[in-house]
Amino acid sequence: MTTILAIFFISLVFALALTPLAGRFGVRFGAVDVPGERKVHSSSIPRCGGLAIFAAFSLTLIISTFFMTDVSDLLVMNRETTFLLLGALVVFGVGLFDDFHRLGHKVKFLFQIIGASVAFWGGIRIGSFALFGMSFEFGWMSYFVTVFWFLLFINAVNLIDGLDGLAAGVCFFASSVMIIILTVNGNFLYAMLFSSLAGALLGFLRYNFNPASIFMGDGGSYFLGYTIAGLAIMCSIKSQVGAVMLIPVLVLGVPIFDTILSPFRRFITGRGMFKADKGHIHHRLLAMGLSTRKIVLIVY
Repeated sequence: MTTILAIFFISLVFALALTPLAGRFGVRFGAVDVPGERKVHSSSIPRCGGLAIFAAFSLTLIISTFFMTDVSDLLVMNRETTFLLLGALVVFGVGLFDDFHRLGHKVKFLFQIIGASVAFWGGIRIGSFALFGMSFEFGWMSYFVTVFWFLLFINAVNLIDGLDGLAAGVCFFASSVMIIILTVNGNFLYAMLFSSLAGALLGFLRYNFNPASIFMGDGGSYFLGYTIAGLAIMCSIKSQVGAVMLIPVLVLGVPIFDTILSPFRRFITGRGMFKADKGHIHHRLLAMGLSTRKIVLIVY
């Protein structure tokens, strides 16, 4: 437990120190979110905060390998971990590139699939699902189920990243819940990974909560969605598959529901299914006259 707490605070400190640097980097090289029709902010704000989250998470894990404790010794670069990080680098990279040079949704969607496929090839896959004594084997459908799982989480976090502190806070709570449950069940390796993620998110929230001075951008939201999805699969393989995998789904229920609903809503209203709009849950709450802080706390 001491190692898990140490990792959390190290990641927190890294994020606190690196987020302002990421903001200045974004301003210097043009990764800035300017006010517009779908924006709720009134001034230009850097949108590459995901760089700080990614760096804090990665640096913390590197440092933790020097702890020489029973928990830190569990972190080894096996096939699954290596491919998870490679896939995370793919989706984070395309998201970060989009933060600086806007890409079409088809290109981003393609790289999301590639990142999910990398994880699948590394052994991070949903081959079966067990819950309440019932078991389902996916067989040849395993690849499609796994890719859909990753895409659902990536785009759920991305879609909810429309208000100050909303996506980062929801992901922080999801990670915190996983830390508690995994620690209680003695699954310290994945508790350690979620702890590094939670620390990075809390440090980032210091600058991202309303009024935000930086946004995480697509790089951050893609990385968070991908990492939570991948870790959920990995830790479920070591325990009760269905029960563990459903926990992030429940905690991220609001953005996941929004992600599933959005394409159907756009289709019914005659809009492009992947064309951005202001029909998301947080946009509707804004239209009701609620403040940004109240909406964020409601969703929390």
